[in-house]
Amino acid sequence: MYAIMKRRLALAQTMIAKWASKTAIVAALVCSVVPAHGQDSAETQSGTIFVPGTGNPTMSATPAAPAQPVLKNNLNCASLPDASERLQDLYGKRVMPVASAELADAIAPEPQVSAPPQRLDRSLLDMALASYRRHHCRGGIGQGPADIIVVDFAKPSSQPRLYAVNLLTGQGIDTPIGVAHGIGSDPNDDGIADRFSNVYNSLASSLGAARGAELYHGANGLSLRLDGLDVSNSQMRVRDVVAHSYAPERRRYFNASLLAVRGRPGSSEGCFVVAPEHRDWLFSLLANGGFLFAGLGGSRVDEMHAALQPPPPPPPRFEGEVVFVKGTGG
Repeated sequence: MYAIMKRRLALAQTMIAKWASKTAIVAALVCSVVPAHGQDSAETQSGTIFVPGTGNPTMSATPAAPAQPVLKNNLNCASLPDASERLQDLYGKRVMPVASAELADAIAPEPQVSAPPQRLDRSLLDMALASYRRHHCRGGIGQGPADIIVVDFAKPSSQPRLYAVNLLTGQGIDTPIGVAHGIGSDPNDDGIADRFSNVYNSLASSLGAARGAELYHGANGLSLRLDGLDVSNSQMRVRDVVAHSYAPERRRYFNASLLAVRGRPGSSEGCFVVAPEHRDWLFSLLANGGFLFAGLGGSRVDEMHAALQPPPPPPPRFEGEVVFVKGTGG
């Protein structure tokens, strides 16, 4: 009995020894193929990834941050007076008065600089700046867009009349583009806007300041909503008065190609319509908070001031008791 147990113990020890030997061999093979984390090569630790098909390793850097939206240049309201003065200086050198007749021959006045023929009317720019202060710079604080849009509806539609003015540099006061006015503002279709309205379905343009809102896709493709800021254009969103362009083959309403045929490019239904090549540029300045001022320059400045005035209050209601006095009948 003792001998049998001794032989079984020896057999078990032999089997354990063989198993241990095989385990050691497997472990050695595994370690030689897949190193432990602490033994990773410099390339493995840096995150080298082999991209199929290239044959070259590509460094796996930290994922790039998503592209940030391009922010509009802003103007601090505290610097608006200086900006306004620089803009006014662009309209020509001031002529200093001569102190006395004796000095008239000795002191020659500075020559006036002739304004370019398409320059933005100075009185209209003054109104646009006053409106900008009212809507963006209450109390002289805050900020607004450095680039504003000014439209001079006193000019005929055959002339470029939409200006993008940079308040910091004055760039844009001499380089307008064409823009439509509403057919309701031009009932005889002669290219001159005679009347303006804030009434639904009037198909007329509105005067005053507006804020650019959201982009959307409508019947005229990509378009931009506008929110009127004055009593003269407060219904722009309700009226669906927006900014958009047109397909070149569409010859209804405003189309720049009509200028050569008819001498005027047509009109819109009250919207600010520009040529296709100017659409994205205009939207980049107005979308999500841009400032637009539609007005009348030149000899129609007084008409513009009247349009921006609030309507007169309604007459007071009589709340007392009405007594009917019997008449004589004679």
